[in-house]
Amino acid sequence: MHFQFRILLIFALLCAGGVKASQTEQQKPYKIGLWPAVVFKGDKPWTLSQRMEHYGVPGVSIALIKGFRVAWIKNYGLADRQAGTPATADTLFQAGSISKPVAAFGALQMVEAGQLKLDEDVNATLKNWKLPENEFTAQQKVTLRQLLSHTGGLTVHGFWGYPPDQPAPSLEQVLDGSGPANSEPVRVDKLPGESFRYSGGGYSIAQQMMIDASGQPFPQLMQKLLLGPVKMDRSTYQQPLPADWLKHAAAGVLPNGADVPGKRHTYPEMAAAGLWTTAENLALFVVEFQNALRGLSELMSQDMAWNMVYPVDSGYALGLSVKDRAGTGYFGHGGWDEGFSAEMVASIDHGYGVVVMTNSNHPDFIKEVIRGVAFAYGWGGYDVLTKQAVPPEFLTSAPGRYRYDGATTINVYSEESRLFMRYTGEQPEELFFVGKNQFLRRTRDTPVRFTGDGDERKFSFVVSSDDQPPRPILAADETLPGEVLENGSFAEAVTAFQQALKSNPDDQALSESAINNSGMDKLAANREFGIALLRINTMLYPDSAKTWDSLGYAYKFAGQRDKAIESYRAALQRDADFSSAKAALEQLSNIQKE
Repeated sequence: MHFQFRILLIFALLCAGGVKASQTEQQKPYKIGLWPAVVFKGDKPWTLSQRMEHYGVPGVSIALIKGFRVAWIKNYGLADRQAGTPATADTLFQAGSISKPVAAFGALQMVEAGQLKLDEDVNATLKNWKLPENEFTAQQKVTLRQLLSHTGGLTVHGFWGYPPDQPAPSLEQVLDGSGPANSEPVRVDKLPGESFRYSGGGYSIAQQMMIDASGQPFPQLMQKLLLGPVKMDRSTYQQPLPADWLKHAAAGVLPNGADVPGKRHTYPEMAAAGLWTTAENLALFVVEFQNALRGLSELMSQDMAWNMVYPVDSGYALGLSVKDRAGTGYFGHGGWDEGFSAEMVASIDHGYGVVVMTNSNHPDFIKEVIRGVAFAYGWGGYDVLTKQAVPPEFLTSAPGRYRYDGATTINVYSEESRLFMRYTGEQPEELFFVGKNQFLRRTRDTPVRFTGDGDERKFSFVVSSDDQPPRPILAADETLPGEVLENGSFAEAVTAFQQALKSNPDDQALSESAINNSGMDKLAANREFGIALLRINTMLYPDSAKTWDSLGYAYKFAGQRDKAIESYRAALQRDADFSSAKAALEQLSNIQKE
């Protein structure tokens, strides 16, 4: 059976010398090297310790699944680098968005018990809080199936969490973006069922539905439905953690290497991001689900389990992402909370998989570990490739500027018989020829190819779904706004973006959210470009508190305190209740007092 997903969800494991380890051993683990996204013959693997040092990962816990059971668990490094506490089998990590498939399993248990309905209007279940109706819900009601598959047209991608010295909102306040909530209201702003768009907000609605249908607090409900029966005795959705659990909790580290203030955040958005667990406990969940797929679970029927891996849109099913790798089906999910990253991936049919949890925000490290496990244990669909010389015709026909979207260019060029590609505002990547008109980058295992001649040339991503249109070649005199920003003056770039938006007001690449996401994504690798994009967004959408709030975050990230304060104040001038700006201003004020 083939499963499709445009986003890679591969996940990994490891081993190497030089790092302190503890091990619960049922089967002796191999020594595993870590690998990049694309592996060629002759490549040498990294050791775990090398990559932990490279990324600045304090601690990692890994659980291998083999033969439909947990085969071994390994723990490396530190759970709390400030305290010098080692990571052990009892160390608790935040699972981030892996909370979603675990919560989805519980929701579907309630569906089978008749407490929830998959295809009924969510407002039929919700009691005190209701999803506001609008022109979109008038055409199509939002359902639980859509919430679990991210197809409900709902806002709020993810959540920041709350430092321990700040008040956390209630779930209803999160849903309305009110009180101390630092996220926007969860609302429908596109037609439900029309397409995939990731929404942690949708899972918060599902959490409220489960509470209303059961009459129980969410942590106790999930303990009863799943965590207890599967013997996930080191797992809880309690937020914040009780004192007796807190002593085992890891301390998080941010992408820039700084410690999370207060060590960890609280997430009242429990179904979306609130699970505390261990790699071993998550592996027990994976095994339970694999058994459900075989009809061997007492908690979920086989038919319902297969619903969880049947793609609804863009490779996402009910709570899980799914992917076909050369005929081998995998399910999985990644997770990111402030200072914590995790990932799980497992075979749909063959009883193997891996869970990796870290107390730092470095998902690329996790993927390297996962590939190490996959290669060491011979997983299907993980292949060592052979580099081939780039055929001469591609060296002359492929170079050019291709339209990625309304703002961004893919620039392809040749250099000494090699091909390279570069997105606007990013670093170049070499394109390696692997035959059949396909090229690969080291950092992505999605092939690209070139078709057509002359002015009809096109650049395409080779994916198993149909949602990646070819990128056409740009005329020599056609310049996109992102290029103007990169190559020209800031004022010229502002004008270019304004003109593009006026000409194409429906272009999603020029929407407030798209420019915001692009700017935020660029901050780590190209800070000046990212900040400039966010500045332009405030000019394109000057009345939006969100644009100013994001610019404030960027300045704060760059250490430009005064500009951060100015931007946050601008956000509050537009929305006096914009909670994330209020919280950031308070934090910056406290720093000044110190």
